[in-house]
Amino acid sequence: MEKIILSPPFSNLKILSPPKSTRILGTYTLERRRGLWRVLTTLKKTEDGWVNNVNLRNGGVETAPNSKNIISVSVFDQSEWKPIISELKKKEKILGVEVNLSCSNPQVKAIPSESLSELKECFEHVIVKTPHFASLCFYLRLIDLGVDTLHISNTRPSERGGISGSSLVLRNLKKIREVKSFRPHVKVIGGGGIYDLETLLRYEEAGADHLSLSTILLSPLKARKIVNQYYERKRYLR
Repeated sequence: MEKIILSPPFSNLKILSPPKSTRILGTYTLERRRGLWRVLTTLKKTEDGWVNNVNLRNGGVETAPNSKNIISVSVFDQSEWKPIISELKKKEKILGVEVNLSCSNPQVKAIPSESLSELKECFEHVIVKTPHFASLCFYLRLIDLGVDTLHISNTRPSERGGISGSSLVLRNLKKIREVKSFRPHVKVIGGGGIYDLETLLRYEEAGADHLSLSTILLSPLKARKIVNQYYERKRYLR
């Protein structure tokens, strides 16, 4: 898994990917969902970010591509984990699985320990993407369950849909520092409101092991520029 992560829903767009990046695709559910709207037709600009109201629109986990990407999934009933994992096992090329708990749909369910263990036995990378307003206790419970990679976090729920943008940054940075303070061994993907190199570096300085881009992918050239600046800076500092 690369340092730079491209996250749904905008990672699903057929765009020119930034260099040295890993794409997370989805979020997929057991069955096909019509959702509300396509991502580009529901997207609305706000003062400090964007709102989308896709509501897990997808073709079902069977349609997830068998390619070198990470697949994001959510369930609405615990009984769905077994068939979802069975379907994911058929896709031998995928790099891993992200369990999406950050969706603004309140019906999304957590993952039980036995299903988490099964995923970890089958895939090198198993990530849990957490809600924006999650508490430190919530993170610690996930870690005690066996989660070793957290995604903190790139949307927050509202009546209008999922909000992304700069309003997420301060809380996300605070939570990353807290998790790293209590459980330094846990890997963290940090994201939300990364529109420039400065914000990306703030996430890294807070302790994020990987850095997640999403809404900025609507401007592919700008996303590539930020990633190129980041890697050029890394080479310069060596």
